[in-house]
Parts: sequence; C-alpha cells; structure tokens
Amino acid sequence: MAEINPLGQKFDPHQHQAISQIEAPDAATEANTVLNVLQKGYALHGRIIRPALVVVSKAKAAPAA
Repeated sequence: MAEINPLGQKFDPHQHQAISQIEAPDAATEANTVLNVLQKGYALHGRIIRPALVVVSKAKAAPAA
C-alpha cells in the first residue's frame, strides 16, 4: 500500500480531496498548490483507496481600485 502525502505538490483531483482553499502565503507559491495535508491518502496497486484530504492555495486577490 502506497501512502499519498502531497505537501507542496500541485493539486490533483484524482488523488486529493480539497477541503478548503486559502490565499497563498507568499508570491512564490502558485495557485492550486497543496499547503496542508489534513489526512494522508492511500493507493493500492495504482488505485486510490482513500484520497488525501488537503488545503490548497488560491491566487492572491487583486487589490481593489
């Protein structure tokens, strides 16, 4: 059984389940990057048994004009 721990990786809806989305902590972090893993996921023989529950980043909001 393979553990899925995607911290710092791009969000993949086939392996991860996004629980929430927060603004990126800095400008270097791209949108849809996994910032926090709430529960590790598991795969068996290439099939997802349980997706990883994650918090992903979103693009910073543009300042109001």
